[in-house]
Amino acid sequence: MPFLEVKTPQGLKRFDLSESAVTVGRHPENTLHPDDDLLSRRHCVVEAYGDGFRVRDLGSRNGTKVNSLRVTEELLFNGDVIVAGQTEMNFVDPEQRTVGRRRDTPDYAEAALVQSRAAVQSPTIDVDTFEPLENVQTSYEKRLRDVIDSSPDRTFEEADIALVDNRGVTVHQATAQGLSDGSGDDVGESIRAFRLLLLAAFRARATDLHLEPRTDRAVIRMRVDGFMISAVELSTPIFKRIVGMVKILCQIDTTQKNAVQDGHFSVSVKGRRVDYRVSLTPAVHGQKMVVRVLDSSNAPSRLHELGLLPWMYDKLRSIATKDAGMLLACGPTGSGKTTTLYSCLREIDVEQRNAITIEDPVEYFLEGCTQIPIDHKIGNTFGTILRSVLRQDPDVIFVGEIRDIETATVAMQAAMTGHLVYSTVHAKDSIGAIFRLLDLGVEAYLVANALNLILAQRLVRLICETCRKPVRPTPAQNMRMGKVLDGVPRIFVPVGCKHCLGTGFHGRRALFEMLEFSDAMRDIVLKTPTIAAIREVCHSGLFTSLATYGYTLVAQGITSIEEVDRVATSE
Repeated sequence: MPFLEVKTPQGLKRFDLSESAVTVGRHPENTLHPDDDLLSRRHCVVEAYGDGFRVRDLGSRNGTKVNSLRVTEELLFNGDVIVAGQTEMNFVDPEQRTVGRRRDTPDYAEAALVQSRAAVQSPTIDVDTFEPLENVQTSYEKRLRDVIDSSPDRTFEEADIALVDNRGVTVHQATAQGLSDGSGDDVGESIRAFRLLLLAAFRARATDLHLEPRTDRAVIRMRVDGFMISAVELSTPIFKRIVGMVKILCQIDTTQKNAVQDGHFSVSVKGRRVDYRVSLTPAVHGQKMVVRVLDSSNAPSRLHELGLLPWMYDKLRSIATKDAGMLLACGPTGSGKTTTLYSCLREIDVEQRNAITIEDPVEYFLEGCTQIPIDHKIGNTFGTILRSVLRQDPDVIFVGEIRDIETATVAMQAAMTGHLVYSTVHAKDSIGAIFRLLDLGVEAYLVANALNLILAQRLVRLICETCRKPVRPTPAQNMRMGKVLDGVPRIFVPVGCKHCLGTGFHGRRALFEMLEFSDAMRDIVLKTPTIAAIREVCHSGLFTSLATYGYTLVAQGITSIEEVDRVATSE
């Protein structure tokens, strides 16, 4: 009787194929669900087909391979090796005498034909699929098309993308305008492949593209909703041509292979411009290239789009439009602090007030604001530029990040002398931000008198509404979330579908925690502040912690408990 032999950390495990199919994936409902990050939630299935068995890919992110060839569905023969993610499975059929039959031999084609004629299900399989070797493989274009087609957005295609270098010169016109991209040669192939990558990033809402060289190929991954997703594999020649083309767009020296290089370029799509920041770093198998997508259309631009609770929105808008004081956002890298403060800046009438930003680097253009990038090479740090800016008659100052005592002191002095200052700091939560400033060496009287509001935030992924699954909260979950889930009969868990690229999530939104500096809070900071004393003052008024805010979204079916626990709790 045929069976699957699976290599696990505990040794070999056997799955008989006599009665039912064997499903493979990370979801616990699968027959085989190993701890493998490269697996999709529902990756592939090994099932009966005619007089034999086949493996069928279920639209996985990383694909399924049989004897090192990527397949969508494939007949199995004794000795075949199936690889899903990092999980390796051997198909064993003791009744077959032939071991590991080659796909390009006549006996394989004949056997495939016999099995396909005997099949009673899945009549869409074409017998010709099993004959030529090249048809078994999935090209990079097909895989990228799967990503592209997963989005309902059809406003433009790859032919509409024009590539613009860092001087603003259009190097490759949009081919939809009737111009040829030279697709008949190697250069045209690399241009077409790169345009497909950019289109896939657009459709998947990716924030970063990672092009990573390997021994015999290059792996392309995208960061979507904060997590890395494997998109496609490219041949080494195409990868090298894409890297060379991007270097030309960024005006980077193409002869340097072992140096760290940085640059930027942009694309124009039907009158809309999107900027990209490029970083190249030497690795074992060549230069790894990371392309940061600076597309403001995927981020909220106004305060009311952030999803704040009503009382939080009113308080934040009130503080963000004052004449003086400091608004401080805190959280780890990539938690959306800058996006939130940009939204606050857009609430200000920049025609009547002089707004200046100091950033590292300037990522998005704000109409009506003076934006200044810092440059450590020539001594232009946050502190030095901030001192200079104070002589520019500013009304509103946005300091990208408080990293040292000089920046913190000057920013807080400015907030106390009639300027409105926005800034960010790396801290766990709003209470932790106070101790972070004191730990930098800032005087307690500056912290107490300059700060108006501290806003802590995190980003959580939203459950895909197309495939989410309702479940009843467990007693442990009810106990953990307390009164937030009181009376909630069900919550939702992620499943995974084509629309969400198999992740179970689609989009992100922020969790917020707001700490307002009242007189009672200032008295605590001026004395000997403790976490317990600050928390007592917080809970005497309106205060919602990050975890409580997140559990409210869980009760509304917007996100999952695991997402909230991942970003907002320390247990």
